[in-house]
Amino acid sequence: MSQSIPFDDFGGHGPLLHFAHANAYPPGSYRQLLGRLSGRFHVLAIHHRPLWYGISPEMITDWHVIASDLIQFFDLHGLKNVIGAGHSLGAVTTIMAAMRRPELFRALIIIEPVLFSTALLASLMKAWKSGTADQIPVVKTALHRRDHWFSRQEAFDHFRPKSVFARLSDEALWDYVTAGLVPCDEGGFRLAYPPTLEARVYALSANDLWDLISGIKQPTLALRGSESTTLVLEAWRLWQQTQDAAEFIEIGETGHLLPMEKPLLVADMIERFVGRL
Repeated sequence: MSQSIPFDDFGGHGPLLHFAHANAYPPGSYRQLLGRLSGRFHVLAIHHRPLWYGISPEMITDWHVIASDLIQFFDLHGLKNVIGAGHSLGAVTTIMAAMRRPELFRALIIIEPVLFSTALLASLMKAWKSGTADQIPVVKTALHRRDHWFSRQEAFDHFRPKSVFARLSDEALWDYVTAGLVPCDEGGFRLAYPPTLEARVYALSANDLWDLISGIKQPTLALRGSESTTLVLEAWRLWQQTQDAAEFIEIGETGHLLPMEKPLLVADMIERFVGRL
């Protein structure tokens, strides 16, 4: 697309680090992590397509288009030799971009990628081919997600008891509320990341990631939350066999949102990893 790609600049000096965010979590949701990293790196984070103005579900044909946006952003700004970090969707699209344009990336930090086990991938492929992807639980949940609140405080109170946010501090949850909600013309606030587009991304989950991982040449740090239900143990172990040169770390008492659950610990691990390059 020719549209200018929006991004957040978290500042800092030193090596350039780009952070690619997860589906439904704008870059500001990671303020504590990226703010800490800006003490060592210059941190940038593009907005994925669902956060752009005027995007319809049909404009997201697969996850590779999001990787293409990342490559286009790097090319437009003349960026090379970047430390590429990403979480969930952002981890996957960073891998995709690094495989297509390896000269753009000095190293990879891959946090909780959406890396399905072979059994789950087969089940999803069946749903995609039969046209029933909207019945996949995560897709169905996104399509029925509440999308309006009268105030950010009301939204915070709505999110606070949710199990997915149980390990987030109040400060981290407020970062998500601040970044994830935008004012409505008719009053109140809505999700900046439309649920229909969130669902579209989930329904198109990458099916070629295992092939891509086997070809990664850049130094790689892989992080998993010990209680993750997204990057399950079967996939985590197979990943270690597939990319045996990577550094693998499992972080205790965390789930899929570990960059927001333990941002300072994750930042410390990233800094140490890059320091050893």
